[in-house]
Amino acid sequence: MNWGKALGYGIVLYAIMFLLGSVLMFGPKLTGNTFGIAMIVASVIILWLAARMYKLSSLNQGAQVGAVWLVVEAVLDYVVLAQMFNKGSLSIYSWSLLTGYALIVIVPALVGAMAKK
Repeated sequence: MNWGKALGYGIVLYAIMFLLGSVLMFGPKLTGNTFGIAMIVASVIILWLAARMYKLSSLNQGAQVGAVWLVVEAVLDYVVLAQMFNKGSLSIYSWSLLTGYALIVIVPALVGAMAKK
Protein backbone atom coordinates (compact mmCIF):
# COMPACT_ATOMS: atom_id res chain seq x y z
CA MET A 1 0.00 0.00 0.00
CA ASN A 2 1.23 3.47 -0.88
CA TRP A 3 0.85 5.41 2.41
CA GLY A 4 1.29 8.83 0.81
CA LYS A 5 -1.39 8.12 -1.77
CA ALA A 6 -3.77 6.77 0.89
CA LEU A 7 -3.22 9.81 3.14
CA GLY A 8 -3.64 12.19 0.21
CA TYR A 9 -6.90 10.57 -0.82
CA GLY A 10 -8.08 10.68 2.81
CA ILE A 11 -7.43 14.41 3.07
CA VAL A 12 -9.13 15.12 -0.26
CA LEU A 13 -12.11 12.95 0.75
CA TYR A 14 -12.42 14.89 4.00
CA ALA A 15 -12.37 18.20 2.12
CA ILE A 16 -15.01 17.00 -0.36
CA MET A 17 -17.30 15.70 2.40
CA PHE A 18 -16.81 18.87 4.49
CA LEU A 19 -17.72 21.03 1.50
CA LEU A 20 -20.73 18.85 0.65
CA GLY A 21 -21.90 18.92 4.27
CA SER A 22 -21.60 22.70 4.33
CA VAL A 23 -23.57 23.03 1.08
CA LEU A 24 -26.35 20.73 2.33
CA MET A 25 -26.49 22.44 5.71
CA PHE A 26 -26.50 26.02 4.49
CA GLY A 27 -28.04 25.63 1.00
CA PRO A 28 -31.24 23.60 1.33
CA LYS A 29 -30.77 23.85 5.13
CA LEU A 30 -30.98 20.12 5.81
CA THR A 31 -30.83 19.17 9.48
CA GLY A 32 -31.25 16.15 11.72
CA ASN A 33 -31.99 12.77 10.19
CA THR A 34 -32.57 14.23 6.71
CA PHE A 35 -29.06 15.69 6.73
CA GLY A 36 -27.62 12.45 8.11
CA ILE A 37 -29.24 10.28 5.45
CA ALA A 38 -28.22 12.66 2.65
CA MET A 39 -24.61 12.57 3.87
CA ILE A 40 -24.61 8.77 4.13
CA VAL A 41 -25.90 8.38 0.57
CA ALA A 42 -23.38 10.93 -0.70
CA SER A 43 -20.60 9.22 1.28
CA VAL A 44 -21.27 5.85 -0.31
CA ILE A 45 -21.18 7.36 -3.80
CA ILE A 46 -18.04 9.43 -3.17
CA LEU A 47 -16.24 6.58 -1.40
CA TRP A 48 -17.13 4.19 -4.21
CA LEU A 49 -15.75 6.58 -6.82
CA ALA A 50 -12.60 7.28 -4.79
CA ALA A 51 -11.96 3.58 -4.21
CA ARG A 52 -12.37 2.89 -7.93
CA MET A 53 -9.95 5.72 -8.76
CA TYR A 54 -7.46 4.30 -6.24
CA LYS A 55 -7.50 1.05 -8.23
CA LEU A 56 -7.81 -1.32 -5.28
CA SER A 57 -6.94 -4.89 -6.11
CA SER A 58 -8.17 -6.93 -3.13
CA LEU A 59 -10.40 -6.98 -0.07
CA ASN A 60 -7.32 -6.69 2.14
CA GLN A 61 -5.95 -3.68 0.29
CA GLY A 62 -9.38 -2.04 0.34
CA ALA A 63 -9.70 -2.57 4.09
CA GLN A 64 -6.18 -1.18 4.69
CA VAL A 65 -6.81 1.92 2.58
CA GLY A 66 -10.22 2.35 4.23
CA ALA A 67 -8.57 2.16 7.65
CA VAL A 68 -6.13 4.93 6.68
CA TRP A 69 -9.01 7.04 5.36
CA LEU A 70 -10.91 6.42 8.60
CA VAL A 71 -8.01 7.63 10.74
CA VAL A 72 -7.63 10.75 8.59
CA GLU A 73 -11.37 11.43 8.75
CA ALA A 74 -11.65 10.85 12.50
CA VAL A 75 -8.65 13.03 13.33
CA LEU A 76 -9.79 15.87 11.07
CA ASP A 77 -13.37 15.62 12.36
CA TYR A 78 -12.10 15.90 15.92
CA VAL A 79 -9.76 18.80 15.17
CA VAL A 80 -12.06 20.76 12.87
CA LEU A 81 -15.59 19.95 14.01
CA ALA A 82 -15.24 19.10 17.70
CA GLN A 83 -12.45 21.48 18.67
CA MET A 84 -12.87 24.46 16.35
CA PHE A 85 -16.63 24.60 15.85
CA ASN A 86 -18.03 22.91 18.98
CA LYS A 87 -15.45 24.04 21.55
CA GLY A 88 -14.48 20.48 22.42
CA SER A 89 -18.01 19.07 22.62
CA LEU A 90 -18.32 15.52 21.38
CA SER A 91 -21.96 16.06 20.38
CA ILE A 92 -20.92 15.83 16.72
CA TYR A 93 -20.67 12.04 17.07
CA SER A 94 -24.19 11.16 15.94
CA TRP A 95 -25.51 7.90 14.51
CA SER A 96 -24.97 9.21 10.99
CA LEU A 97 -21.33 10.18 11.57
CA LEU A 98 -20.55 6.82 13.17
CA THR A 99 -22.29 5.04 10.28
CA GLY A 100 -20.19 7.11 7.90
CA TYR A 101 -17.06 6.00 9.74
CA ALA A 102 -18.01 2.36 9.23
CA LEU A 103 -18.69 2.99 5.54
CA ILE A 104 -15.22 4.51 5.12
CA VAL A 105 -13.77 1.04 5.70
CA ILE A 106 -16.58 -1.09 4.24
CA VAL A 107 -16.95 0.59 0.82
CA PRO A 108 -13.25 0.44 -0.21
CA ALA A 109 -13.06 -3.14 1.08
CA LEU A 110 -16.04 -4.09 -1.11
CA VAL A 111 -14.55 -2.33 -4.13
CA GLY A 112 -11.27 -4.16 -3.55
CA ALA A 113 -13.08 -7.50 -3.16
CA MET A 114 -14.92 -6.92 -6.45
CA ALA A 115 -11.71 -6.08 -8.34
CA LYS A 116 -10.97 -8.30 -11.31
CA LYS A 117 -7.97 -10.47 -10.63
